[in-house]
Parts: sequence; C-alpha cells; structure tokens
Amino acid sequence: MTNSTWPNQSSRLVLFSAAFYLLLVAYLLISIVRATGGHFVYPLDDSYIHLAMAENLVHGHYGINLSEFSSPSSSILWPFLLIPFTGTSLHVYVPVLLNLLFGLASACLIGRAVARWPPQVDQQGVMPWWQQAFTAALLIFVANLAGLTVLGMEHVLQVLLAICCAVGVGEALSDRPIPAWCLAAAVIAPLVRYEDLFLLLAVCATLAGLRQWRKVLIVVTLGVAPLLAFSVYLRTMGLPLLPMSLMVKGSLYGTVGLGSRTLRMLQDNLRWSLVDPERVPVVLLSLTFLGLAWKAPTRLRRYIFGGVAALGVLQLTLGHFGWFYRYEVYALIFLTLLCLRVLAERPRFLFGFYALALMFCASPYIRATATTAAAANDIYEQQYQMHRFVTRFYKGDYAVQDLGLVSFQRRPGAYVLDLFGLGSLEASRQSDKSAEWLATVVQRHQIPLVIVYPNWRHIPTTWTPLARMCSPTTPVFMASGCIAIFSTIPDRESEILTDLQAFSTTLPAGVRLSLARAAGPDPAK
Repeated sequence: MTNSTWPNQSSRLVLFSAAFYLLLVAYLLISIVRATGGHFVYPLDDSYIHLAMAENLVHGHYGINLSEFSSPSSSILWPFLLIPFTGTSLHVYVPVLLNLLFGLASACLIGRAVARWPPQVDQQGVMPWWQQAFTAALLIFVANLAGLTVLGMEHVLQVLLAICCAVGVGEALSDRPIPAWCLAAAVIAPLVRYEDLFLLLAVCATLAGLRQWRKVLIVVTLGVAPLLAFSVYLRTMGLPLLPMSLMVKGSLYGTVGLGSRTLRMLQDNLRWSLVDPERVPVVLLSLTFLGLAWKAPTRLRRYIFGGVAALGVLQLTLGHFGWFYRYEVYALIFLTLLCLRVLAERPRFLFGFYALALMFCASPYIRATATTAAAANDIYEQQYQMHRFVTRFYKGDYAVQDLGLVSFQRRPGAYVLDLFGLGSLEASRQSDKSAEWLATVVQRHQIPLVIVYPNWRHIPTTWTPLARMCSPTTPVFMASGCIAIFSTIPDRESEILTDLQAFSTTLPAGVRLSLARAAGPDPAK
C-alpha cells in the first residue's frame, strides 16, 4: 500500500466504524421503544440517580434530597454534565445524547487506530480492508459502545478516554510523541471514574519510560488534585472522603479494620479472577503484557508494557466487574487495543486465530447488546411504574430499596429515604440493616410508604403490607420480578390504598398489582 492511498483507506474505515456504531445504537433505541410500549427507558435504574442529582445541582445542592447532603454518584463529573435542560421534558434524554457524541468519537478513534495497523511499509504485512473493517466492528463490541450508550451512564465517556490513552501509548511504541490530547484524557479520566487512576498510572509509566519526568509530575498533579479537592468538599458537608456509592458497593463500611476489609476484597477478587469466565480476557491480556515487559528489549517498552500490565492487574484486584457489562470495559478496550498494536508489528499473523480471540473478548458484550431491550422493559414494568405512582398518584414521603427512577422528577418537597444507602448517609453507614433498624429509621423520618423487593430479609413485622406488583416476565438484571409495598403509619393506610387502586387501572398489559384486603393475608408472603 502506498502512502497516497493510506489516507483514503483510513477515512473509509473511520466512516465505516461510525456508521456501524450508529446502526447498532439505532437498533437498540428502536428495540427499547418497541419493548416498552413507545417509551424510552434506560436499561439500568442507576442512570436516573445522576439525573436526580443534576436537578438539585441547579439549585447549588449536592445530593438526592434538598434537606440533606449525599454522594450517590461514583462519578464526580457526570452529574454536572447532565445539568442542561433540567426541569424540562428533554432532560431525561441528555445522557443518551451525550453518550452518542462520546460513542461516535470512540468509534472514529477505533477506526483510525485500526487503519494505522500494521506499519504501512511492508506489503506482506498489510491487512486487507475487509479484515480491518471486521476488526473495527469487533472492537466496537469489545468496548460495548452501543450498549453503554443507551445505558445512560458515564461509561461511554470513560471508554472514550481509555481509547485516547491507548492511542497515546501506541504512539510512544511507534517512537512518536504522545499527543497532548491523550495526556489531557489521562488527566480528565479520574474525574469520570475513580478507577481511571489506573489509566493515569499506565500513561505516566509510558512518560517515565521516555524520561519525561516533568510531564509525569504535571499529569499526576492535574489528575489527582481534583480528587483530593472533591474529598475535602465532601468532608465539609459531613460526608465520607469517598462517594457513598463507592463506600457501600465496595463494602468499605464495617466493624472490621480497613486493612482487613481490603485483604478480604483482594482475596475475593483473586478467587473470582480464577473462576469467572468474563474476567478471563483481562487475566490473559494482563499476563501477556507482564511477559512482554519481562522480555522487552528496551527501557521504553519495559515501562510501557509494565504500566499496561499494572492497569490490568489493578482492575482485577481492586476494580469491579459486571453490573450489566460496564465496570471493566474501559480496561478491556485499553488492553485489547495495545495488544493488537503489538501484534501489528509482526510481519504476518494468522487472521483466523486473531479474529477468534477478538470474538472471545467481544462475546459478553454481544450478549449484552442482545439483552439491552429486555432489561429496559424490566425497568419500564417495575421502576418506571413506581415512578408514575409516587409522582402522579401518591402524595407524601417514601422509602425505597432501589434508588433511581423514584427519585427523579419528584413532587416538590417529597422526601425519598434510600434504605440501601446510596442516597442516605445514615443508611450507608448501617451495614447490618436489621428489621429493628429498618423500623427505627423509617419511623424517625415519619415515612408512611415503603417500597422494597419482597425477598429482602428482615422486613419489620410492624409494617403493614398493602400490595405487590409483579412483572409478567423473568427479569434480566433486577433482584426480583415483584415489588412489595408497605404502610408504616396506620392513619395513612386507607389513603394509600385508594391511591394504589387508582394506579392499578393505569398499568401496562401483563403487570399485576395485587392489593391486600383489610383483614386479608400478607401479599408479600
């Protein structure tokens, strides 16, 4: 391939990648709207937590309830990006619109990266265009770009920044300067997700291999300083140094010491790395880069491969996996892109084995794409219906086990108590949510209505069961296909039952709301 024809082929591949990504997103959007009876609903309830936070950020308040501070978001930056159109009917679409922009940029960068492999100097090593297009399509699946776009969370931006960092490290492998925008991506990344500090480490290892110590200092300072400043900000509000979502989901609260909890987490993650098939790609890629670092012929490559391997190992030992195929994706696409970049240096390779390895990495995210519409339908049949109930029928405060849609676009003055702990400081600190504690905290806040999954342990006997709402299908991702509704204040029971009766006539086909009779059996049993 001549140098004159390479730009044309590169442009074609970038356009193909963009078009393939947009077609996947269009397919998912159409599938979601069809599955939910004409509504657009995010496949994950957590997406609405950030939207609810953005509603309060407009008023200068950080948290879910205006009467108290909380930090339910694991991302520092994402809730602030969702502020546009707050209070309008367009606000709910802001996450997917932002993700479309970030996803399109990611797909174009993937096409650009693949077009530069292998080096355009050896006709024997040039990959045919159709193979490049197939590679780019699989990489878009490896990055789970389409699925994450309609998920409405910050992970598409995280993936975009990871791809930028991989491109920068790849440039160093080609003895070219790391572009400034790649360094900027490494600096911004920790503001999107805390685990992106691992990306920062990998980029700084590359800079150290280049002996660019001044840039290392600048990148580390600019990347870490905002996190420290945010921790100080949280402390001024009486909150933990880390977001409550990280504290709760990372099991960082507890009676045992932090060292013991960290050791237990490392042991658990190591065990899962050995038995969880979805972690295998990250395990194999991390081992590959450890081997490359061990045999690297130059200092630069030793530092680069060591930093890349460190990212994989840190994700395996300290990071999360799963939760609807979103936590580990940034690390996987970073490792995969750089592994392919190293393979591209070989004069020839067997495309069949190469394609099979890529398909293996992409397979969980192909399945995720296939189940996204069903997951959105689960949210529609459960959380969306509860959102309609507490915003259009019920008037008062309420407690929930699953914070998300029920906290978004609430009635003015309505207070929501998050029993799980993402949006409530006292609940986040309570690791043992016994029946006695649940009864006490709900009574303290004078909450008349409680909405939880019926299989939640330790439901207080003092709560009066009012109804159970069940979906007609088996849930894809949620804890249960049913929701139990309880009253905690006897004087409000009749009023709530009347609201539920009116609400029951508006439910979509197949969703059943079973009301309890005055002296009937407990519907949650």
